[in-house]
Amino acid sequence: MDTTALLAALPDGTDEKICLLFEAGAQSESDFLAFRAKHEHRLHSLYIHPQLVALQNYGPWLLEVDDKAQLRDFLNLLSGSVAVIAYTHHLPFLAIQLSRGCTIVSPAGSTALVRFYASHVIPVLAACTEHNWHASLFSGITQWWLPGETQWQPISITPSKTASNEAPLIRLDNTTWEQISDKPEVNSVLNVWQTMATSQSFPACAQRLMVIRALKKAASLGLEKSADRVLYALCYLNGEKTRLESEAVCALLPGVIAGKVPLADVLLKTAVE
Repeated sequence: MDTTALLAALPDGTDEKICLLFEAGAQSESDFLAFRAKHEHRLHSLYIHPQLVALQNYGPWLLEVDDKAQLRDFLNLLSGSVAVIAYTHHLPFLAIQLSRGCTIVSPAGSTALVRFYASHVIPVLAACTEHNWHASLFSGITQWWLPGETQWQPISITPSKTASNEAPLIRLDNTTWEQISDKPEVNSVLNVWQTMATSQSFPACAQRLMVIRALKKAASLGLEKSADRVLYALCYLNGEKTRLESEAVCALLPGVIAGKVPLADVLLKTAVE
């Protein structure tokens, strides 16, 4: 992952500080516990709500960074890095502030545990400047960088239009909720693919985008049944593109498109042959 633009843009002075946001669950539990023991003085969990404390070893953490050189070292060492943040608060206060983003109230009134820092979510939240929770979530943050497919990329954080000294719940309207919510197929494919070795060489943000592209490819072929699209996407992501595009599969694909035979049967038949 290219860090050139990221390191050039981050502050060098003392007025702003740098931290790394990473997911502990991206590492084995033993590796994370060893890292936590070594760097406990500079780590703060975002799962501070009593009901989430038991999940801290799998959830998001803020890691205080002394300078750009140390940031580079941590980025090379830690898997699961999801954001680099420049800020003016003390890190414990920033952790409390950002912990509010972990639980979001849907338009229906239910509270969901959300990866608010995900690449398709945080830009949407950052743009909600008219909401009363915006200031309580983003105040004191001067830069927010996300890992892209090849390099780190900044998001724009517009100043809040409403100042609030409270700590309101993050409650979203229907439009915003739809923007951050993935379709069930995306979550289904992503969850399964992340258990496969082929997913491990890609960062989490890239994994999601690759899943969406694979599902779009399946849909572009005319696969109307969800089960067929999901299976096609998983095979494609798992390195079976050549098999999917083979003459044997292509010859039987019209039957799948017409709904006469499931893709699973076609793949089984061609595998036997």
